[in-house]
Amino acid sequence: MAVGTSVIIPVRNGSNFLAEAVESALAQLGPADEVLVVWDDSDDDTTAVLREFKDPRIRTMKGPGCGVSGGRNAGLAAASGEFVAFLDHDDLWPADRHRKMMQVMVDNPHVDAVLGRMRIRLDPGATPWQWILDLDGRHVPGPNLGTVLFRGRVLQQIGGFDESLRFGEDVDYFLRLQEAGMQISLCDVDGLIYRRHATNCTDNQLAVQNSVFDVIKRRMARAGRSKAPIAGKHL
Repeated sequence: MAVGTSVIIPVRNGSNFLAEAVESALAQLGPADEVLVVWDDSDDDTTAVLREFKDPRIRTMKGPGCGVSGGRNAGLAAASGEFVAFLDHDDLWPADRHRKMMQVMVDNPHVDAVLGRMRIRLDPGATPWQWILDLDGRHVPGPNLGTVLFRGRVLQQIGGFDESLRFGEDVDYFLRLQEAGMQISLCDVDGLIYRRHATNCTDNQLAVQNSVFDVIKRRMARAGRSKAPIAGKHL
């Protein structure tokens, strides 16, 4: 029996990029796979783009209206695949990405997540932050989950994305998966084309830095709780 992959794409105001992102994934998926596009109310023509999708592997659904984390959580709740990938509406899958990463999964049943390399694409009007350019061609666990293929079983061990985080939700999610014992394998393949353009939300460097500090504090708090003595227990 064919094993399915669910690709979850949250989108709001993505009419300029969405079709290309969806097509980059569909070109690599089989008949048992699915693409879940979770959309929030938009100020552009995103809904018109959605109406153009005719492939039966595409499922569109209205999101909860609380940002990318809420969209991903809604997609996870609806996903039917044994494997799960996250793709932002303005990013792309490089050629042959899915086949090579799936092969690692097939050959290594104990592996929970396969990471490919990140490639940076600068569109006209993009801010060329050096810290982002330095990620090009590297395996970068955490900052962008689009480079990863997951087994759905490991994602069920944690409580989804933290919808209170505006930035840093990818890092927070990845860290919690690691804390849950996720087994990771690096794959010698480009796993994502991360598109930089004039409207990237991560252009707000101060907000990004603050989110990193917030995520670190959350991790430290979880570590502190895990080491706390059990009430009533004497050693």
